[in-house]
Amino acid sequence: KELVAMDLIQKGQGTLDDWRSLVDMVNLCEMFIKRGVGQEALNDCNAAHESLRLAAIRFKKTGKMGLDGIGLKAIKEVYEWHSLQRTSVNRSMYEQIIKDVENHIKSKAKEVVMI
Repeated sequence: KELVAMDLIQKGQGTLDDWRSLVDMVNLCEMFIKRGVGQEALNDCNAAHESLRLAAIRFKKTGKMGLDGIGLKAIKEVYEWHSLQRTSVNRSMYEQIIKDVENHIKSKAKEVVMI
């Protein structure tokens, strides 16, 4: 799902659903970091979030979903980090992290950016 979203966004054919898939992936990667898995991914997560935030702003103005080169690189790095994170925990922990991300978003905590 994320690979297809990255490809479509890179080609300038991305949709809001593609953007959402990438945001969800970055959020999961960040939650893994908070749980102590993959701290090395933090800089890439921060860069990816900023690029996705800017992409949403551009989308509102132009109707086109896209990322710049820095953003695409960050998203690809987060994808690699998240793939490693997923395989380093058991299924029940992964499912718990998904729930934690959902609950974090629902809580509208100050770190949650709503676009």
